[in-house]
Order: sequence, then structure tokens, then C-alpha cells
Amino acid sequence: MNLKKELLRITSQFFEEIPDYSSAINEYKQLLLSVSNEDINNEVYLNNIQRKNGIAIGTLWAANCLDDLIRTHKFIKGIDIAIQEKIHQKDSLHILYAGTGPFASLILPFILKYADFNITYTLLEINPLSFEALKNTIKKLGLETHAINFINEDATKYNILKSFSPDIIVSETMQRALDTEQQVSIFYNLMKQANSDTIFIPEKITLSIGTSSYEIQKPDTLQKYYRKHHKVFEVSKEAMNSENWLFDKTTTQLNFAKKQTILKIEELSTAKEIVVMTEITIYKNEKLLINESGLTAPKYIEDISNNKKEPLTIESRYVIGSEPKLEIKII
Repeated sequence: MNLKKELLRITSQFFEEIPDYSSAINEYKQLLLSVSNEDINNEVYLNNIQRKNGIAIGTLWAANCLDDLIRTHKFIKGIDIAIQEKIHQKDSLHILYAGTGPFASLILPFILKYADFNITYTLLEINPLSFEALKNTIKKLGLETHAINFINEDATKYNILKSFSPDIIVSETMQRALDTEQQVSIFYNLMKQANSDTIFIPEKITLSIGTSSYEIQKPDTLQKYYRKHHKVFEVSKEAMNSENWLFDKTTTQLNFAKKQTILKIEELSTAKEIVVMTEITIYKNEKLLINESGLTAPKYIEDISNNKKEPLTIESRYVIGSEPKLEIKII
């Protein structure tokens, strides 16, 4: 089998208007698993790497991100929009992918699609097992002749060469509600070094306080509904340059403004739970909406079904530590 031709055949489907892209993504994952020759079901590939600003997930978990089909498809479409925009502006491009996992699955389709363009790829991965699997995958696919740099470093500390600033940075290193992983720290470290016109994908991530409620659809069947109320945190270029993001030079810590949300009685009339809701703008009109992906699944905070329908005050602040998260206090 010509693996490069097979990769091109499979990934070309991502850019076509087909009704069902799930089979193409499943084919994509199976090809990458077979090519890597790594038994990533081995227990050692399950281990996450703990850092002071969050975890870098284990190799198997990173590979399984492909199973989130809508996430995979929309991220690839969003990246494609960004690349097409940039190649009409510049003769050469530099794309930095931070947190590649074992396959660099969000970038591989473009190495072949844009093979005739002058594009350099920097693949940055902290997990040594994922990093070795990545290099093996690229070699087996016959892509090593392309302009690809491999960097086995921590993306929250990586220093970008000023003469080699990226035009596009891709990093999907997150869970719903921006829990646990290093997305915010990676975004801050790389974007503070980038040019003003550098595109970061995802372009914007917002966290909002929301509520859930239930309605009877059929006898003995409850349907859960979510309602977004107030945005309390955002990751974007605009947010990074606002007063809501504060870098303390003394402690070298990134801090964020505390938010206070008041849910009025009418907003709580049918509410049963307080939740945190995540929305992701990948690029331009390509978005992951609430509950459309594992990345945007609402996070349960507290049951308020016994609330006497009095207003609730909710204090929230995003914190970076060994377990990054949006801290919530309901008063």
C-alpha cells in the first residue's frame, strides 16, 4: 500500500461537502494507528504528564481525540480557512502546532494538500512517548522530505525565534470548561511572542455561567435543556490584552479578574442545576457550539432544584495551577 496516497485519499474527503464524514475520520484514525507501529494500548501510554500549570495528556488519550468526530472535522475546516487566508497574503508560511499528540492529526491533512506551497511546520510536543510516535508516523508516511521541525519541549515555556515567528499557531490542549490541561498557559506563552497578525486556533474560547432544566417529552422521558446566562472568562487575543488578564512580574504568575454573576429570580424559574458552558470559535464562522463536542459539554456545578427561587450570586475566577479550572463559589 502506498501510505502517502492512502493518506491523501482519506483526508481529501475532509474538504468535500459530504453528508457523512465520520467514516473518513474513522479510516484516518485506523491508518494512523497502523502506521505508527506503536502499541499505544500499553499501560505506559496512558500516563499523563503533570506540570505546575496543568497536565499534558497521555499518548493514548491524545490519539483518541480523533473519536470526537465533530471536533476533528470542524478544527480541520477552521485551519483550512486560516491557511487559505494566509497563502493569499504571503509567499511562505510557518505553522506551529503545539501539543501534537502521536499523530499531529489536525495538521497532517495539510502537508499533502498544500505540498506545492512554501509552508514550514513546527511540531511541538512535550510527551516523549507521543513525540517518538509522531516522528515514526511522519517517517512511515513518507512526509519527512517536507519542511517539518520536531521539537520535544513544553509549549508553556517554548521560546519562539524572532526570525521564525509563526503565521498560524494551532493548539487544542483542553477539556470542557478549560479544566485540567494547559490550553490557557500555552496560548499566553506563544501569543505574547507572536506577531499581531498571527492567527491562533482556536481563535476564541468562552466560559459562561449557565443553568440546566428538564422537560417531559414523552411519558417517563426527560429532556435536558441548557440556558447560557453570563460570560465570565474568555481566551482570545482581545482578552489577553485586556485588564482581565494580569501578569504578575514578581511572582511570574498569570492571574485573572474575579467575576460576579447575579442570576435573577426569573432566570431561575425552571433551573435545576448551575453549570459552566463552553463555546469555541475555531476560526471565523467555524465554531463548536455548546454540547456539540466533548470539548463543549456543560460542566455540572451544583443542584439548585431546592432553591426557593431567590436570586443567586456566583463568584468565579479562572485559576492556573496543577489543576487549572474556573473556580466557582455560589453565595
